[in-house]
Amino acid sequence: MTRRSCHQAGASLLEVLVAILVMSFGLLALGGLAAAAQQYVKMAQYQSIGMALAADLGERMRGNVQAFQKGAYARAAAYSTAAVTAPPCKIKTACTVDEIAAINMAQWIGELQQRLPGGDAYVQRDAINPLATDVWLLWIDPDDEFGNVGRRVGETRDCPASAVAGIKDGAPRPRCMYYRISI
Repeated sequence: MTRRSCHQAGASLLEVLVAILVMSFGLLALGGLAAAAQQYVKMAQYQSIGMALAADLGERMRGNVQAFQKGAYARAAAYSTAAVTAPPCKIKTACTVDEIAAINMAQWIGELQQRLPGGDAYVQRDAINPLATDVWLLWIDPDDEFGNVGRRVGETRDCPASAVAGIKDGAPRPRCMYYRISI
């Protein structure tokens, strides 16, 4: 019996080291899971904000149907260098429906840019259904490791090509959320 116990000396230490190794891999996996969960929570927050902003735009359009039918709520290029400004008229006095639409869009784009990081929008009326419009909300995900690095030029996430046509080469590529609004 003594001979057999001499050959197994140190086996317990090896088992402990293997157990520590397995447990460290498990803890690393839990850390990665926690980081991914945090990123998904932030993504859900951006989507909730986007849904509220899209609903807000829909209500603004429903409040000014004449301007909607004229196409005054269209936004042909996201991230354009042209500033979004409201006309000088006062809403309580004599504003035309187009001026009210311009005020609505300036306020809405301003709120969008404040609430979503790098936020902007692309709004296009449906050519087939005259009472519907398509809205893409764009934002730059600050926690996305692939947002700034390793993306091919022109590669986007669910964004129509015309919405991101103004983005320069090497600039971060946005994420997009699509909404359909009916008047």
